[in-house]
Amino acid sequence: MQIGISTASFFNKYALEDIPQIIAGMGASCCEVFLNTFSEYQSEYVLYLKQCLQEAKLDVYSVHPLGSQFESQLFSLHPRQRADAFKMFELVVKAGKELGASCYVIHGPASQNGVVKNMELKRIGPLTQELCEIAKEYGLTLAWENVSWCLFNKPEFGLRLLEATKADDLRFTLDIKQAARSGYPPLEYLRSVGDHLVNLHICDYTYLASGQTIPLLPGEGECDLLALKQALHQVGYAGPAFVEVYSDMFDSNEQLQQSFEYVRRCIG
Repeated sequence: MQIGISTASFFNKYALEDIPQIIAGMGASCCEVFLNTFSEYQSEYVLYLKQCLQEAKLDVYSVHPLGSQFESQLFSLHPRQRADAFKMFELVVKAGKELGASCYVIHGPASQNGVVKNMELKRIGPLTQELCEIAKEYGLTLAWENVSWCLFNKPEFGLRLLEATKADDLRFTLDIKQAARSGYPPLEYLRSVGDHLVNLHICDYTYLASGQTIPLLPGEGECDLLALKQALHQVGYAGPAFVEVYSDMFDSNEQLQQSFEYVRRCIG
């Protein structure tokens, strides 16, 4: 399995265009590109970023925008909100094509405190199918990620979404830390959508006595990567895995590199 690093791991520590050289210097040959804001969706910046990635000899597997910027509006009842959000979505998949990416990682709508209404699967299924079709036009696959504060926070949601979408090419991203934060073992998500999995985010975690989940660098917590590797093998997973941690979890790049090397030893 190819092991890479997400640029999101360096959020607000470095400018995005400076991160490819850092990731390549850690020994990775592929990455997930986290696009931080609207200006980074624009073609002029994307071409500049592409040059930086090429100079670092770093391949891009997936692109991932900041989900809170427009993804909830992709499923809005308001037609103008939805139309504007679809334009943003198309900019990102266009950027993904330019960068050579294979998939777009989507969070989907937020669901915190019941603030999101009208998210019945019979309504969002066809909208998801539209997104799959747009992504496909640019050569990308839509890879819906499990996130504790979004609709896909329970393992069974993935199967229900597949049934409602009826799109042959809808796929999923498994995020280890978000599974733990949702209160479920990560392998439960794998059992639910494993044969539709195309992307994997690796981050460790531990549980406090209070029930709170604390994310940690890979190798510092309770995540059994060897068990994960075996489970991935059982579902025939052939995609990459990316170390995706929060930037405040390490003080030096050497710490992150050690975690990357640990992941590569365990499941690479």
